[in-house]
Amino acid sequence: MARVIKTSILHGTPHFVAILMIWASLELSAWQSDRADQKADLIDQWENAPQLMIQDLEDWTGAPTYAQVELTGRFEPIRHVLLDNQTRQNHPGVHVYSPVLLGEDQPPIFVNRGWQPWLRYAGQWPDYPTPSEPVTLTGRIAPAPNVGFQLGEAAPLNRDQWPNLMTYFDIDQIRLVFGSQVSDHILLLDPTSPYHLSKDPWPRVNMSPDRHRAYAFQWQAIALAILVIWIALSFRVYRSK
Repeated sequence: MARVIKTSILHGTPHFVAILMIWASLELSAWQSDRADQKADLIDQWENAPQLMIQDLEDWTGAPTYAQVELTGRFEPIRHVLLDNQTRQNHPGVHVYSPVLLGEDQPPIFVNRGWQPWLRYAGQWPDYPTPSEPVTLTGRIAPAPNVGFQLGEAAPLNRDQWPNLMTYFDIDQIRLVFGSQVSDHILLLDPTSPYHLSKDPWPRVNMSPDRHRAYAFQWQAIALAILVIWIALSFRVYRSK
């Protein structure tokens, strides 16, 4: 009996593995297709976003994602958040997030001013001049950076020492310092602005829909190849018997 079970397992395992690999390949293909549709929707939102004037936090909260906006406010001159591990052309640096106040009694809006070079071992913070007078800013409303796969927790902000370096843009940690009403959306500052640091255009998506569709096709091709090999080997074993 044990021998029969062992033989059945021996002969059945290749078929189980083949079915599992085909199923996994098709699932990955479907996931890539879904991602392609999501990226296409994001690009459509970006290209067809409205242009709005933002006068207060209520206008900001009600504006759709990726809307092109114009607002007037005042930079906080000291309390900046630097997002670490941002590279540009293989050079290390940070993204500088500066809070902007639309009014004295309103929580700040965080503005991504772009990439700034910074060497951790340099012994000093990067230099990015920040005006103290009221300024008019243009850009796009966007969700705060997604943490994605996270190892550990973001360190709490040091209220007494600025700027603060963050490995992840953790909105919960930021709200502990700047107030619970801080929006989970940021302003991607227009690259033509004099306060944008790198002048690089903002990418609409990190991977195009066409690339996702190409990956989906590759997974379908892998599933088909496994199926053909599985059928061919099964037929060969059948004929040998």
